[in-house]
Amino acid sequence: MDKFVSIHLERNSDKPLYLQLYESIVKMIEEKKLSPGEKLPTIRKLSSILNVNPVTVVNAYRLLERDGYVTSRVGSGTYVRLAVNLVTEGNISEDIEEERSFAHQFPYDFGGAFISPEYFPVEDFKRAINKVLDRDGGYAFSYSESQGYLPFRHSLGKYLAKEYAIDVPVHLIHVVSGAQQGIDIISKALLDFGDIVFVESPTYPGAIDAFKSRGARIVEIPLTQDGPNMDELAAKLRLKPPKLFYTMPNFQNPTGYSYSEQKKKELFALSRKYDFLIIEDDHTSELYYEEKPLPLKSMDTEGRVFYIKSFSKLFMPGLRLGFIVAPEPFLKKLAEVKYFSDITSSELAQRALDVMLKDGSFCDHADKMREIFRERRNITLKVMKKYFPDSVSWSKPAGGLYFWITLPDGCYSMNLYGKAIKNGILITPGDFFYPDRSPSTSFRLSIAQIPSEKLEDGIKLLAGCIAELLEEYRIDPLKGDMYKPLL
Repeated sequence: MDKFVSIHLERNSDKPLYLQLYESIVKMIEEKKLSPGEKLPTIRKLSSILNVNPVTVVNAYRLLERDGYVTSRVGSGTYVRLAVNLVTEGNISEDIEEERSFAHQFPYDFGGAFISPEYFPVEDFKRAINKVLDRDGGYAFSYSESQGYLPFRHSLGKYLAKEYAIDVPVHLIHVVSGAQQGIDIISKALLDFGDIVFVESPTYPGAIDAFKSRGARIVEIPLTQDGPNMDELAAKLRLKPPKLFYTMPNFQNPTGYSYSEQKKKELFALSRKYDFLIIEDDHTSELYYEEKPLPLKSMDTEGRVFYIKSFSKLFMPGLRLGFIVAPEPFLKKLAEVKYFSDITSSELAQRALDVMLKDGSFCDHADKMREIFRERRNITLKVMKKYFPDSVSWSKPAGGLYFWITLPDGCYSMNLYGKAIKNGILITPGDFFYPDRSPSTSFRLSIAQIPSEKLEDGIKLLAGCIAELLEEYRIDPLKGDMYKPLL
């Protein structure tokens, strides 16, 4: 463990701690200070060594796994990938086998936040890339202006107007490398140490980290099935209004909840009264299964909303492509922060996606995904009702990829997570979605990765894990009553 003691994290840096940790471990791997197959410290151990919140380590390990530096093994730990050095030599067979082995260990993956790679529109993207290369040659690999490739921004403007009733001039659209960078950029541009940020509770942990990295004070607003608890929101506004309110009003992550039209209007009224700005994170609005929702930004006539949209969840997460629609007064500052962050986002990816927006293949892909995941949502609702104990409750999302499952009081999702792992099931405990990671009775169940034909078996098996947990906690599965203390 001595080599990890040497990791230095700059707590006053603009860069989130989890990104600093990620980069430090990548450097250790590339400099061969960590060997292929070497085991990394447990989350608890490394958080103790570095004196950081365990969620910082969790997020760093997730990034390392996403980018192919490490792999997780059930009941064993996290290891440097055996194939990291082999890929550069043209031998990817071990890398592929390791991926298959990892997937095999979790046949029921209800944890993944992105759609399975089998649904990526590879052929459409290949045609778009070839068209770009034939048309633009080497210019496709040049730097675009930091704000983004201009034709792509024009296509985004038309897409927003047609699909979401957001009619904005192209100069307000700023291309970024995914929603996480969008949140980071806005945080750096607007927040000073001690500023207050309101967030939904629960919410996306990456946003929490971004705000904390600026020294902001996080205030949680409890979320109900139709939006924020307005009484709580009003009470906390009267005490001290925030600079920013971060929200996912449609198909929220992790709950799947959506705001009612009334609460959207009330939120705007409160933002005017107390003079705060809103960050709207629109991550899966294309995946609507009932009525098509409109973003908050479509109602914004006063420039109060920073609208962030990513193509990661629905399209191809590895492209790292998204955009911000920003109020005019903040454009210059956002452009400066983006430039000093990474100069510009991928020119080739922007040009290819521009082709797909213009020829309609992106919208065709969205239509296909909507039908696939609508069926998956409906199957999930049916089999949860069939197998889950009556004392367990869940959301009925009108779109998106997530269900928020709540166990009886006193029965914690982290305990269920341990049982589920042993049975080849991945879920995401609710603890991860709160700023202080306090124990939660809820967990997120995602339908992004698991095939439709495995849903019933997976949920039946998960229901068995829940029943075991309820028994251990002496909770009657039918009544939800704790009838005997667990000693």
